[in-house]
Amino acid sequence: MVWKTFDFKSGGTRLGRKIGEILEGDKFSCSLCSGTGILPRTKGIKCPVCKGAGIVSLTGPAIVCAYCKGRGDYPPRTNITCTVCAGKGLVSVTKPIEVCTHCRGTGAEPGNKLPCLKCRGKGVVTKKINNQERI
Repeated sequence: MVWKTFDFKSGGTRLGRKIGEILEGDKFSCSLCSGTGILPRTKGIKCPVCKGAGIVSLTGPAIVCAYCKGRGDYPPRTNITCTVCAGKGLVSVTKPIEVCTHCRGTGAEPGNKLPCLKCRGKGVVTKKINNQERI
């Protein structure tokens, strides 16, 4: 058996995605079950997020969920799905984006462990563009 280690402090996730990285496409590997379709630490129970397919769908560009750090479960190492990404590990965003100034990109409300109210746990907000910058 080969063990893989993940360095969450440097921004790595379970599936090798970087936190804050913009991902293009509409089909992604399920983060809760790591694309297997079966929940980890269970005996053959189908993943409730991907319904056993191992693939989830999102519209538009997506980023790794800052609240659960792309794992799909919160608290970590449980089968309770993240309230921000609904267990997918990814959230849809509208470009251009910038880091949330309230939570500093963590997705958690400062002072407690609830999702940030400003960015809704995503860790990023849509950047406001001035009319002069568009020209």
